[in-house]
Amino acid sequence: MQQASKPYPHKGYISERSAELMRGIGNGIEIARIRRRLKISTICSRAGITRQTYQRLRQGEAGVSLGVLMNVLSAIDLEEGMASIASPELDQVGITMSLAREPDRIRTEGEPDVLEADW
Repeated sequence: MQQASKPYPHKGYISERSAELMRGIGNGIEIARIRRRLKISTICSRAGITRQTYQRLRQGEAGVSLGVLMNVLSAIDLEEGMASIASPELDQVGITMSLAREPDRIRTEGEPDVLEADW
């Protein structure tokens, strides 16, 4: 009996595109730190993390928690950018799909359940 294939080969799997995006986030954090002339030790202190954890985040390691990312972004005043991630208002594909499924007309409250025949 053949088992159904799993969407991911193993628990720690991450797609190449996701890994690329995480490396980009890490690179962006490092650029922001340099532009602000902040020391790594300052960011680590503000974020409550070790230098090793900062380096792992900077390298785009998948095992770094979302909480660490948020703390580092907060330490460099970039956390507001996270509000747009998975924002329902910015999900154009989801909005389009949702609108395509809506009926043309929705009965308003107080309308009768049965249409009256106009003979």
